[in-house]
Amino acid sequence: MKLITERLSIKKHSNYTTIVITPIKNFWTSLLLGSWLGMWIMIGLAVVCSFFIFELSNQEQIILFVFLSFWLYYSIKIGYTFLWIHYGKELIKLDENGINYKRSIFKYGKMHTIFYENVIAINSHIPKVNSFEFVWESSPWISGGERITIETKLNTVKIGRKLSQNEVYPLVDLLKSHIKKNLKG
Repeated sequence: MKLITERLSIKKHSNYTTIVITPIKNFWTSLLLGSWLGMWIMIGLAVVCSFFIFELSNQEQIILFVFLSFWLYYSIKIGYTFLWIHYGKELIKLDENGINYKRSIFKYGKMHTIFYENVIAINSHIPKVNSFEFVWESSPWISGGERITIETKLNTVKIGRKLSQNEVYPLVDLLKSHIKKNLKG
């Protein structure tokens, strides 16, 4: 196994190559995100309990229902991000047929297969350091920020969440060389 960085590892087997990308792990970020999630869940439980404890008018019930809708949305988003940071990884398998890509949390996730014949282009995108996009994607509650785009005849697939410049270019070179090698043979 070859470690490009502490987050990106590449292992070449006899018939295929596997690439594993793990999220950025930071103790303080995890602690704050976990605290936020815990407090957010407690707020939601308090609001749900208020439905059963207090005599509420129709208007108050509507306001609490609207609040709970937003609460549910953000609790799912923060919960997913928390699980992603702790238990998630991106798995890429390059074999003779194509690129198999999976975002997994606890080994669960959907596998996407990209056949080499369908690949039109592979591009990378690193946001500028002082841009709004860089600041937004570097925040811990955002789990996105894909750096590599694979354009196919059918759709566009984005991979490589929050990869640095040192991680993106070797990965793009590996993908391009693997596609070129398999299309020739």
